[in-house]
Amino acid sequence: MWIEGEFVSDKLQEGIELIHQVENEKAIEIFKKVVDVDPQNPEVYRHLGLAYFNIGKYSKALESWNRCLDLDPQHHQTWWNLGQLHEVLGDFEKASFSYSKAATAAHDVQSKASRYEEWAKKTKRKIGKT
Repeated sequence: MWIEGEFVSDKLQEGIELIHQVENEKAIEIFKKVVDVDPQNPEVYRHLGLAYFNIGKYSKALESWNRCLDLDPQHHQTWWNLGQLHEVLGDFEKASFSYSKAATAAHDVQSKASRYEEWAKKTKRKIGKT
């Protein structure tokens, strides 16, 4: 019998490994099982969104990442992922906003904050803002 925390941890890691192996559909199935057991875990929604993003299911990625941010509004990696999504979709205003939120949320991790700020500046240039 699995202890709930061990199941979540093991399955989350399995799903992440599947993403690295470009097995996104399999990863999605794993992450859905984790959601059934632990629906309040922001990390599973972040990775579920990434798997959806990787296969071009952008509305599902957006839904997953928004759920992650509902659970953890300061999740800087998810804000960065949203920036990537909006940039791919050509919505540079939302991309810039998301990158700025990532930079703010990552204030404790200076190197990441700097990288996110560069992405925000880059997308602002695309929309004619400096």
